[in-house]
Amino acid sequence: MIFARLCITQAPTAVPTVADADEALPPYPHSQSSRLTGRLSVLEDSLRQQAFDTVQLCFRGIIASSVGGKSAVEDIITLTDIKTVSDFHAPSPTSTGRNDSQKAPHAPFYFELPTTISSSGSTKLRALPLTSRISGTTRLASTGGLNDTRTIRGECNISYWIEAQFQQAGKQVGFLSEPVKIAPSLYTPRLRASIANTKSQPLTILAKPDLLSRCKIAKTPALSVTLYEPDMAISTDPATNKRSITLPLAISMDLNGKTAVDARQSVKCSADIKWEVHTRFSPTANNGRRSSISEVVHKSTTASVCKSSILFRPLPQYENTQRKSYVATSQLDLAVPDAVSQPTLQWGHLSRTYALDMTLAFHGLQGAPKYTLHSSIPLNVTATGGRNAGPGQDMDMEILKDDIVISVAEAEGESDTDEETDPNPPPFPGTSTTPQTQPQTVLVRQPTPPPPYFR
Repeated sequence: MIFARLCITQAPTAVPTVADADEALPPYPHSQSSRLTGRLSVLEDSLRQQAFDTVQLCFRGIIASSVGGKSAVEDIITLTDIKTVSDFHAPSPTSTGRNDSQKAPHAPFYFELPTTISSSGSTKLRALPLTSRISGTTRLASTGGLNDTRTIRGECNISYWIEAQFQQAGKQVGFLSEPVKIAPSLYTPRLRASIANTKSQPLTILAKPDLLSRCKIAKTPALSVTLYEPDMAISTDPATNKRSITLPLAISMDLNGKTAVDARQSVKCSADIKWEVHTRFSPTANNGRRSSISEVVHKSTTASVCKSSILFRPLPQYENTQRKSYVATSQLDLAVPDAVSQPTLQWGHLSRTYALDMTLAFHGLQGAPKYTLHSSIPLNVTATGGRNAGPGQDMDMEILKDDIVISVAEAEGESDTDEETDPNPPPFPGTSTTPQTQPQTVLVRQPTPPPPYFR
């Protein structure tokens, strides 16, 4: 019989004290990873009776998706560590334990958790999803009639845990597991957003004049809106702990002899911006082949709505020549909702993407009609740098012992409808997956030089 306990401890200090010298761990590496530390305690009689000779510690994470009667499991990460009997040491006489497990012989362990990993058979880096439980519905057309449909429920669970397998002469003689919750604070302090599918180039969208102007015979000047920001950092206000993002904007209009537009005037704009979160999960892997509509659950959630007024100011003219175009610039400050708490996810059985639903109404431009613009702009959210660190530096995360939460505890805030954080995600110790871990590759993006009117 083996009596043991698996627990998570706080991150070790940079310089361990004399009392903790026997538990000193290697120095923290300079990489984009967070350290998860813990200890495995066993009863002294189990060591004296040689109930086991080795212990295999594993940190595992999976995505379990089920829709209707079909289900599938996708392996996220598997990290292993081997401990022998000689690695278990009794605590020092000067240490004062608060419970029996701290007074028993124990072996400290740690895992370096990367924020991005490559999956099996692919070199593409993917972000680790947060611990969560997502539910939704899809519909299946019945054969009884054209309008007869049947609702099918689906559920997706993202869970992590640490398991300890006690072995004696290669045979398993004991098993122990403890769930681990990856909280939003793993990514929140260092998220960045970029406009997707633009290859770091400015995004230009044409605005439409009002219906009355389109009915006129005279040609209406075209008004275009340019969004330039290939890499936008999501900043956090230290006083209020609220997050925001700044979006530079520019408008341009071709001026011809028939256009009575004063190039020195400013333009007022009313903005209505919606943050949208799109989630997809299915028991069928998203490998390019089309899946049945009854096997895929799509969820689109409006995380927040931002209404504001923008004033576009024209660029100054330093030459005494007639302008051929009207150019004005401004910026849009947006509050980032709590639902944007993790990077864009593109896994085989789960995907999570973000978009900005933007509606702009231009008015007050004398000599030109009213213009409106409506577009859904897809965003690519990534994580770089770390807490109190710049891009490319290591992340200083903490482990809370009581809640077993990676990083400091923060309020969950807003979340998707029907999406809940599971405080005790069910482990899947019997799942057979092949461990696949590769060294992490850090990609450094070189931003595209801004257009002249942003310099």
